[in-house]
Amino acid sequence: METGQSINIDLTKTNIKPYFADEVAVIIKLKASKGPKGEIEKEGQIGIIFLDMMKQKPIGEYVITRTTAKALSTVLLQNIATLEKELKSKELPKSPPIKTTTDTTAIR
Repeated sequence: METGQSINIDLTKTNIKPYFADEVAVIIKLKASKGPKGEIEKEGQIGIIFLDMMKQKPIGEYVITRTTAKALSTVLLQNIATLEKELKSKELPKSPPIKTTTDTTAIR
């Protein structure tokens, strides 16, 4: 996986409205076809659907590349480890740094 430059975005200055999701569904979107010489060509993405189970409805679907899914997995695991460590701590929380991926190959 090629590593690109780190992207720093001040999320406090965006107009993104947060939604609550208490469940998630992850699906593989795979497309395959035979080429002119009979070879099989495949392409695929990962679909992530966030669900609000209180309202019994999906609130958003995001389709990402395999590279982005791998980067998301890494960042999520890092954030979960940081959160678990902070929850076990007996000290007042510090403002945690926002973790981002440095892999920008999917953006190019």
